[in-house]
Amino acid sequence: MLPLSRAKELTKKQWLKHIALRILRQGTREKRVNDIQYQHINPEPLLDAVGGDVATCQHMFKTFAQSAPATYARLEQALADGNAEVVRREAHSLKSSTALVGADALTALLKAIEQQTKNAATDDARIHRSELSERFNAVLDEVRHYIDGPGSN
Repeated sequence: MLPLSRAKELTKKQWLKHIALRILRQGTREKRVNDIQYQHINPEPLLDAVGGDVATCQHMFKTFAQSAPATYARLEQALADGNAEVVRREAHSLKSSTALVGADALTALLKAIEQQTKNAATDDARIHRSELSERFNAVLDEVRHYIDGPGSN
C-alpha cells in the first residue's frame, strides 16, 4: 500500500492505475465478500489494496458504476459504426476500470477487442457484442449490489 503522503501527490488516474496494477499482481482469489458469492467481480484484491477499508472500496466501485456505462455506450456505438480507433480507445479505458473491480472475464474480453482493432478493422471485434453486453451488465449489477451491500453508507 502507498504511504498516505505519497498517495496525496497522485492524480486520481495515477491512483486508480496504481491500485489496478497491484490487484493484477495479486492474482485472483475467492470472490466471496461478506458471505456473498460474486460471479463476475472480485472486490477482495481492491479491499486488500486499500487496507480493508470497505468505504473506500465502495466509493471506488460507485465511481465505476457512475462512469463505466457512458464508456460502454461509446464502445457499443463505435462497434456499431465500425470505428476501430474509438473502439480501441474505449475498450482500453473500460478495461482499466473493469480490472479495478476484479471483473477478470470482462477485462480479458476487452483486451481481446482492443487487440483485434489494432489493425484498424472492427469485424473480429463485432462478433463479441452480445457477450460484451451480457458481461458488462452482469458486472454492473454486481458492482451495484456491492455498493449497496453490508457496510454501505
